[in-house]
Amino acid sequence: MKIIGKKLVYKGEYLKVIQKEYLTKTKKKRKWDCIERKGAVIIFALTKEKEVILEKIFRIPLGSFSLELPAGMLDKKGESARQAAKRELLEETGYLAKKLTPVFQWPLEPSLVPDEAILFFAPDVEFKEKTDGEDSEEIEVLKVPLEKLEEFLLESKKDMTVDLKIFGALSILQNKKFV
Repeated sequence: MKIIGKKLVYKGEYLKVIQKEYLTKTKKKRKWDCIERKGAVIIFALTKEKEVILEKIFRIPLGSFSLELPAGMLDKKGESARQAAKRELLEETGYLAKKLTPVFQWPLEPSLVPDEAILFFAPDVEFKEKTDGEDSEEIEVLKVPLEKLEEFLLESKKDMTVDLKIFGALSILQNKKFV
């Protein structure tokens, strides 16, 4: 398999659609549509009371709400991933992270998007201020006890989409003994 060409199909404010031409293992030419955008940060924030900070956020592509960890794109020039994680957590939830530990980095959707996300662990976050956030985001902040997180997510699936990244982040953090 080999990429032999690519062309820009569409360029929007936050993403590009790229059509890649490649050779299959039998040397046949094929095309694959990909999305390129800036990388992202995902924050697993935990209060001193061992509550996980989640967002119930309206997602335009779904046309409904999704339950997610706080996250954001690396779209501010000159901003480090750690700075972006701190900013996104505060902007979207009102919680301040005094400590952010990068835990894991992986492609968000390898069959569609080559960019990667960095998972940060933010222990002992403190509520600082209620923010209105961005006009284009409708977010309700939820606090869920860590020991009941999986049960809560499985129950929430009945009412809304639950982002699988929450389960993955929890498993990684447990494996690395952060939680």
